[in-house]
Amino acid sequence: MDTNIEILGDQEETLGTAEDLREEIAVEVVQHEVVGSHVKIEFETSKGLCTGYYFVSDLGHEELNMEPDSIIILTNLFPDYYGAYINSLNRDWVDIDLSVKYDGCPEYKIYNRHVVL
Repeated sequence: MDTNIEILGDQEETLGTAEDLREEIAVEVVQHEVVGSHVKIEFETSKGLCTGYYFVSDLGHEELNMEPDSIIILTNLFPDYYGAYINSLNRDWVDIDLSVKYDGCPEYKIYNRHVVL
């Protein structure tokens, strides 16, 4: 009777080595926004990736200039799409403005931000 039990099973192949792990770690360089900076952001919707740009202002509620493909995605999701803004209280979120007002507006978490200038 064999009493040896293989605990790791297939996991052993996915663990890798310390060297493998070091190669996969990517350090993100933090870029700070300053007034006048031109910033590119990306956020994911159920219909695809959206990309927009804004200039940092003192007001903190910047309007996004969305790429044409992103406008198509947003108008498909929200026929009443009127524009998109950086949330003034939490700059990690994009607020979608609709021409028809509802209780609350759609929001998306920004997953990529790049200071262009």
